Amino acid sequence: MLPSYYQHVCRYENSLVTKFFGVHCVKPVGGIKTRFIVMGNLFCSEYGIHRRFDLKGSSHGRTTDKPEEEIDETTTLKDLDRYYLVGSLFLHSE
Repeated sequence: MLPSYYQHVCRYENSLVTKFFGVHCVKPVGGIKTRFIVMGNLFCSEYGIHRRFDLKGSSHGRTTDKPEEEIDETTTLKDLDRYYLVGSLFLHSE
């Protein structure tokens, strides 16, 4: 099924089939393993984006420049930022 799906989304860039960009698993030191899927957002929604992450998989220079009290929904967080969103809970990286 995966080869056919891949061929379809490559051939029909404007397809209404949801695009899957990755299946991932993270386990912070001393934390619990969390699996997540990154998909393209096809439809407009009444739900706002409340946390944005720019994940590169690197630790070099991978924190936001803003102090914690200035972080809002427009801030793009990076790999080593203090909070990682999992469902409605925040896991501290400490």
